[in-house]
Amino acid sequence: MAPPPPPIVAPAPVVFGRIAVRVGRNTTRIQAVTDGRSRLAIPVPRGPRTVSLRLPTGRWNLRVRAIGPGGVRLSRVSRLTWVLPASGHKLGTTQGRLDRRLQADLVRLTGRLPAISGVYAQHLVTGCGAGVNAAAPFPTASVLKAGILLDAVRRPAGASSSLLDRMIIDSNDLAANQVLAIQGGGDGVRGATRVTETLRLIGLREALVRRPYIIEEASRPIPIEATARPALYTNYIGSPLEMARMFVVIHRSAIGGTAARRLGIRPADARRELTRRFLEVRDRTKFAHGLPDGMPLLHKTGYTEQVKHDVGVVYTRSGPIVVAAMTWSASGVGDAVGDGFAADVMRAVVRRLAASGGRC
Repeated sequence: MAPPPPPIVAPAPVVFGRIAVRVGRNTTRIQAVTDGRSRLAIPVPRGPRTVSLRLPTGRWNLRVRAIGPGGVRLSRVSRLTWVLPASGHKLGTTQGRLDRRLQADLVRLTGRLPAISGVYAQHLVTGCGAGVNAAAPFPTASVLKAGILLDAVRRPAGASSSLLDRMIIDSNDLAANQVLAIQGGGDGVRGATRVTETLRLIGLREALVRRPYIIEEASRPIPIEATARPALYTNYIGSPLEMARMFVVIHRSAIGGTAARRLGIRPADARRELTRRFLEVRDRTKFAHGLPDGMPLLHKTGYTEQVKHDVGVVYTRSGPIVVAAMTWSASGVGDAVGDGFAADVMRAVVRRLAASGGRC
C-alpha cells in the first residue's frame, strides 16, 4: 500500500489552540512536529478530510506528519505559527468589575513609584480587574504605533509588510513616519489625522496622534505650573484606560469582535497583520520580564527619557487579560525604575487574575 499523501497545514500565522489540517487517503493518524519535536499522534478517520489538530501553546516551526499503513509523510512546508491558548478565543465581556485585592496591589505599586503613573487591568472573560489613575492622559511615545498599524490595516494605502514590521516589532520611529506619510497620501500630518479618526471609530475619545515622530530632540517650553498629571508636550496622547481599550479591539479583531467589524478588518487579516506583529515585539524588558516563561504576550511598549510604558494582552489558561502600565516624570524615568514597575504590575495582575481563573 502506498504511503498517505503529505498533509496540508492551514497557512495561519496565529491560531487559538488548534490548527486545520487537510489529510488524504490512507491516513490513519496525524502528528504535530514542533521545532523538530514529535508530539502525540492522534487517530483520524480514513479518507480525504479536514481535521482539527490540538497544539501546545508557544511559537513553533510547525510541520505535520501523516501516518498510514503504507508509511509516513511530512507536510512539505514548515510554518512558523504562534499558538495561543484556546481560552483566548472566548469573546467574554467588556464590562469591568472591581477586584479589591488586585486594586490594593496596584495602589501599593503606584504609591511607591517616584513618578506619575497610571495602570489598568481587566480579565477579558470575567471582566474582573482594577485601575489606578487610569483615565489620566499620558504622552504615549511608541504605544500609539499600534493605532498607526490599525489604520494601515483598516485602510491599506501601500505600506509594505517589512515597513510595518519595522514600525511595530523594532519600534522604529522613521518607519512609523513613513507609514503616516503613506496613510496621508504623502502628508504625514494628514496621516496622523486619519489615525486619530480610526481611534475615534473604535471609541477612544481622548487619544490622538497629532503629527509624525520627532526624530531629533526639539526645544520645549519652560513649565510654569505644577500639575498632577504629565505635561503633554507631545504629539501622541492617550490614557491607560484608552490604550487598554485599543488593545482589546486589537485582540478581539482576531476573533470577530464588533469594533473590528466596524473597522472592516476580517479575523484572518487581523491575525496576520495585527496579532502576529504585536506578539513579536522585541522589547522584553517590561511586561515580558514579569511573565512566566512561555506565556504569550501581545503588546506594544513606549519609552523616552520621561516615559516608560507597556500596554497589551497576556494569554493565560483562564483567558486573556488586558494590562496597561504608564509612567511619566519631568526629571526622567530610569529604565530600572520604569521597566521594573511594568514588570511588577504584570506579576501582580497574573498572580491575582490568572491564578483565580479571573474570578473576583
